[in-house]
Order: sequence, then C-alpha cells, then structure tokens
Amino acid sequence: MHRDLVEALSEGELQPLREWLTGNQVETGTLHELPQWDSARFPELLPSSRRLADRTDSATAEILAQLPKAAAAPGGVPLLLLFVLLSVESEWEISYHYQPMWDTLSGARNCLRDHGAMVTGEDAVLARAVLAMMESLAAQISAENAMTTGQLAAQEAALDTAVAKSREAAGLAGRAAGEYPDLSAFLVDRAAECETYNTAVGAAVHAVRDFLATGASLDHAIANLEAAEGGEEITDSVYLSELRANRFSLMALNGVRHEPWLRIDQGKIVYLYPFATRGVPPQAVLNSIGEGADGWRLGGVEPLAVNSSLKLDDVWDGSDAFKRHYDGALVSLPGVVMCGTDGEELGRFQAEIRFSKLGNHHVRFTSDITNVMPAELYAMTLRAAPEHGAVRVTFEGNPYTVWPRLADLAVQLAEDACRRLRETEATAQADVVARQGMFQLVVTVDAASTTPGPASSLPRREVRTVSDLFKAVGAQVLTNPVTYLIGSLAEWIRYATDNELSSTTTGLIGEQTVRTSNTTVIAALGAAAFTQGTRGSVAEFAASLDGLFAGWSLELADHYERVDGFQTRVDAAERHQDMSAQALSALSRELDAEKIRLNDFATGARSTIALIRSPSLMASPVVADSLRLVLEHCGFQQRVAELNAMIEEVADEQLGVTIEKLARQREEQEAKEEERRENRQRAKLEVFLAVIAAAGVSGIIQVLQAGFFESDGAATWAVVGVAGILFVALLLGLLLWPRSRRNR
Repeated sequence: MHRDLVEALSEGELQPLREWLTGNQVETGTLHELPQWDSARFPELLPSSRRLADRTDSATAEILAQLPKAAAAPGGVPLLLLFVLLSVESEWEISYHYQPMWDTLSGARNCLRDHGAMVTGEDAVLARAVLAMMESLAAQISAENAMTTGQLAAQEAALDTAVAKSREAAGLAGRAAGEYPDLSAFLVDRAAECETYNTAVGAAVHAVRDFLATGASLDHAIANLEAAEGGEEITDSVYLSELRANRFSLMALNGVRHEPWLRIDQGKIVYLYPFATRGVPPQAVLNSIGEGADGWRLGGVEPLAVNSSLKLDDVWDGSDAFKRHYDGALVSLPGVVMCGTDGEELGRFQAEIRFSKLGNHHVRFTSDITNVMPAELYAMTLRAAPEHGAVRVTFEGNPYTVWPRLADLAVQLAEDACRRLRETEATAQADVVARQGMFQLVVTVDAASTTPGPASSLPRREVRTVSDLFKAVGAQVLTNPVTYLIGSLAEWIRYATDNELSSTTTGLIGEQTVRTSNTTVIAALGAAAFTQGTRGSVAEFAASLDGLFAGWSLELADHYERVDGFQTRVDAAERHQDMSAQALSALSRELDAEKIRLNDFATGARSTIALIRSPSLMASPVVADSLRLVLEHCGFQQRVAELNAMIEEVADEQLGVTIEKLARQREEQEAKEEERRENRQRAKLEVFLAVIAAAGVSGIIQVLQAGFFESDGAATWAVVGVAGILFVALLLGLLLWPRSRRNR
C-alpha cells in the first residue's frame, strides 16, 4: 500500500502525493501555501518590512478542515501531515522567513492534539510519527536561526532536540510496519537520516565552541562529519552538501589554529538604514520635526530629545555659494536591546533618526566594540541584515513591543515618522521610501591586538599597523560585505581577505578605509578619538545616500507611469480620431505641466548631486578628497549616471515623443476643424448671395425701371439706392468671407 507514493517521495517528487490527496477531496492549495512568506492568502502585518502575521490559528483551521477528508482513506491523515511537512521543507530551502514555517508546524501539532480522536489504530501511530518529524524539523529551523544570529549554544541545543525527535519518530513509525510497511519504512529511513545528520552537525557545533574558547583541535569533529558524509544513512543531496560545507569550514579553522588571531580591543559599529521622504521638500520635513517631534511616538516610545542639528563637526561648514550645507535634525530614542530566543542578551544599541536638509535621512543604531574576537564580530555584522535570524529586539523600558530584527525596527521607525509627518498640514503629502535590505554598516577600529590562537584569554600583542591588522585571522570579516545567507558553521573563515568585492583607500597616518556594497570599515589604529568623528561622519554620509537615490528612483517611476498614461491617451486619440482640438489642447496643457514637474525634479536632484560632489560642501579640501574617494568606491558616479539616463529616458524618449505626437495631432485636428468651419461659412455665404442675387437682381431692375420712368430725380435716387444695396452686399460678403484661424 502507498508504494508508488513512497517511491516518488524518495525521489523528491511531491506531485504524486498531492494528486493522491486531491483525489480524496483534500484541498492542497492552501496547505502548500501555509509556510510561504509571500502567499497571497495570508496578509502581512507590515507589507513594507515583510513582518508576517501569526499563522498558527490559520494553519490549525486549514488542517482541521481537511482532516476528516483525509481520515476517510487508509493512511490518509499521516499522508496529509507528511504533505504539510514536505511543503515546509520545500519553503525552507528558499526562504529565511522562519516564522510562517514554525506557525505551520505548530498548527499541525495543535490540530492533532485537540482533534486527534478521529484518527485511530496504526494511522494514529503514523500520524504521531510524522508529528515527531515536524518537531524535529522545527528544531532544525531553530538551529539555523541560531546559526545566523551567532548563538552557538542555542544552535547546539536545537540540534540535540532535532536528534531526540528523530529517534522518537523512527520508533513510532516502526510500530506501524504491519499495516503500512512502505510508509513506515520511508519514515524510519528519513528519521534515521535526520538523526545521523543532526548528530554530526551538533557535535561539530560543540567542537567549534570548544575551539573558539580554548583552541582545542577540531580533528575529531572533522572526522565525524566526513564519516557521516560518506556513510550509507544519508542520501539527501542537500544534507550531504551541508555536511561538506561544515567540514570545509572546520578544516579551515583547524588550519589556522596556531596563527595570530585578530581581536578588536576598541571600536564602534554603526547600523544605518537610509530612507527618503517623498511628496514634500526636506526643509518642510525639518520644520515639522522642529515643531512637534518631541511629542511623537515612534516604535511605541517617545523621543528622549529632538535636536535641530545633526551635531556634526565644523568640517561640514562648507563654502557653498548658495549657503547650502549638510545638516538637519536629530531625534534621539531610548536604547535598544537585542536578546536571543533563549533570553541571552546579544547587544545594546543607541538609537536615533537623522533627518537631513539634503534628503538623505536614516535610522541609526550604534554599539561599542570591546574585546571582540572574529566570530563575535561576524555575528555583530550579521545583525544589520534582513536575513538575520529571528531574535527579540525591544526598546529599554518597553519589553512588550517586539521586533524580530534590527531591520524590522528600522523600517517601522521610518514609517512611523512618515505617519506623524502626515499629521501636519505642510507635510500632509509625505510618503516614505524604506526597505530592510537598504542598510549600511560603518565599523571603526580604534585599537586591536592579536592572540596566538582563537581563545580570547591568550596573551595579546598590540597591532600597530593596518598592514598587520589585515594579515591576522579574522580580518576577512572586515573586508567582505554582510552576506545574504549563511551555509555553514564559521563560514567567515573561508572568506578571502583580498577580494573583488571590496576597495581600499589609504589616508593620513596610514589609516585605511575599506568599502564594500554594504559596509565601510575605518581602520585608524592609534588615532586620537576626536579625529575619528570626521572620518566616521564622512563614511556615514556616503552610506546614507542610498535612501536619497531610492527616493529619486521611485519619483522617476511615478513620472514614468504618468507619462505612460499620457502615451496611452494620445495613442487612443490618434487611432480613433475622436478628440476635438479643444480636448487635445487640454491634454497638451497636462503634458506641459508634467514636463514642468519633471524638469523641476531633475533640476532639484542634479543640484543636490552637484553639491555632494562639490569641494565646497566641506570646509577642508583634504576631507573633501576623502569624501570623493569614498563616493567613488561606493559607486556614486554610476548611480548618478543611471539616474540621469532614467531622467533622459522619461523626458526625451517618452515625454518628448508624446508631446511631439500630440502636437502633430493637434495641428491636424485644428486644420480639419478650420476646413470644416470654412466650408460651413462658404455655404452660408453662397446661400446668402444666392438670395441676394435672386431677390436683388429683380429688385434692382424694378427700382431702376420705376426711377427711370418717373423722373430724372427718381432715376438719380434709384441709382443711389442700387449702389447702396451693392455696397451692403459687398460689405456682408467681406464679413462672411472664410478666414484661416492661424492668420488671426
């Protein structure tokens, strides 16, 4: 029984099982979408930040609705649960949004807990086996979540749970071999494979923890991984690739066990989340903040302070001819606390929102770096990304409002600020452009040392040159961007220090700035603390420009859509020829207004870009050069070129062509209407003249006859009367003669 289904599942084919369930009246569409983060059936809590609403109740209700249908067929309920399990596994392969997966698995467990009475016999035993596999899968997802947050202890604990639940599933499945031999064997094999894999990885995590704490050898853990990889229990290609990736990472760690390891003794890490406000000028935003931001609630808390300055040093007091400079307003917020799912505190951050006169606004979280080894530094950098695992992020004093990561909180703060701006009449049209993935890290290294191995307790040797800094084990964390995914333990050890993803600038007294797509590292060993303020502000300024460009791009997208709408209307008018010249003139005025709006936007954007490029933005030519180099390395020029190309495309290739086409249509339509008007006037004239001719000729003859036959005086008056009649006819003819409107 079920042999064909089991054989297909063994080959990774889910469709036959789906068809079998459908044949038993089970509706599989919603079931399959339950764990999908982007499912249209389940609304998001915050669409822009992709924080997902809890789906546990939805999953419970949906599985319960299908349970009686499945229960009518032998083995139906275990197969229904297996379909849900495999749907979650499929989603896990492509998504870092773990919550919908956990919710789906929890919903299945709740459903069987409360309504399992309808399942009896060996069906019930197999159903419990699949539920145990679900709990094992939930623990594996928790282990990956812990890995992406740098919580090795939590990862090891989750893997131990996964192993225990796999053993439980195998034991339960074996008890149903009598009635369902094929399905039982399939579940036993999967459970055994899962147990072997998680046992090997769990041992590797434990070994890495010991290695980082004491420098203990990883030889035994590497051998275990190799044995699991080459054994017969694991056949799944995904599992095998992960074992291999972990083995390579442990081998790389083991190979540098006795080399100098980097230790950041003192530094700072800044998490920047740029955003833009559209629909209102930046100065209006600053005015609204100055008038009432101290009473706002942002992310559920009130600001600690609102400052009308960004508190920049005087190097930003430039010499722009139009008195423009970089400054703005600063909204300081309570401190932010990040804790792991097990309650362990992972970090504390100062939080603020910076609003700029130039429009490069950003949410800013800051944390000190003290006595940090590479693995810890790597975990700290990962906290910026939307791919960071789910943790608990709260404001101090408000533990009840929780975000799963810093990126979610940052987007929430930007959106809340925009909502409050819309409460003021001057900024009622404000709209926000904020995305989780639009982040930048700025890391400052003030003091560093090396230890002869990974243990932080080993003797330290002060690092005095940047060259020595980047030679130490762990420096690759500083020279690579924050990754969008993690595939193995201590994956950072396999990163290359010298790579094409980063660029380096050397400044005064040997300090170096290393720039990647989402990080800036300032290594200025032995520099006085107050000198770091300028370097940091330059790096943060360049990093914050992402929001400005995002806002401009969206503004251009709006222009594009409006122009596209104009094109559609103009093309329709050309096809149907049903628009009057007056309607075409009105449409032309709309196009002219759009052209003015686009020109105003382009002028404003290019003016801001010119100021950013200008040496007059900074008071110091040396600092201006530093900013120029940072901008070059962050692709500023390329983004400007792309923006200009988009402006030209909308202005010339779309709007210009549309205006020209409309002008031709308008001219043709006016000519047609003028011709029709002239024809009507000519017809009127001809009728009038015909009447005059008919009545006038006979009348003139009568007048002349009467005058000539009465007397000389009467004849004279007859001639004068006839002349008058001819004069009036001539005058009316001139007045009624058709004229071209274009000559008026």
